[in-house]
Amino acid sequence: MRIVCAVFVCVLMASCASDSGSVVEKVKYDFGIGEKPEGYESGTDKVMSRLDNVGKTELKRMNLERRHGEVKFQEEGNLSGKYYKEVKTYETYRPMDARPLTRTSYGERGYVGYIQYEFRIFQSPRVTNRVEAEAASATIRTDVSGRETYRYDFGPSGAWDGAPGELTRD
Repeated sequence: MRIVCAVFVCVLMASCASDSGSVVEKVKYDFGIGEKPEGYESGTDKVMSRLDNVGKTELKRMNLERRHGEVKFQEEGNLSGKYYKEVKTYETYRPMDARPLTRTSYGERGYVGYIQYEFRIFQSPRVTNRVEAEAASATIRTDVSGRETYRYDFGPSGAWDGAPGELTRD
């Protein structure tokens, strides 16, 4: 029995003995006790580096999606008024954060990334009917602007699934 225990302890000690770039060092880093090994890139680092490309892609997609805008009515009193088109245009983006998830909807581990977009509202000239307002271009820049943060899902390898982001509460 003592021989079996001694052999087990020797095997255990031999498997834990390693050089400086080993699994033990990576585990220490993951727990925040050791220094980051040279060339080591965590999953959140991978996601943060990919958020810039996601932001570029999503900026184009969101502007294309909202290019038709919304026709609104500006009341002028006595049941009269003018129609105009209002369009939200996203101008810039900024990658904010990346975090690991314990589980995705498919039961795998993954990551989420957050990107903040800045937008401005543009309006068209006021016209007398709704059809003209729909056909008009929203080129008048307003003072209305804001920011929205979207959440994106990434797989276990840090790859974006290509799905549109989900608007978060700021």
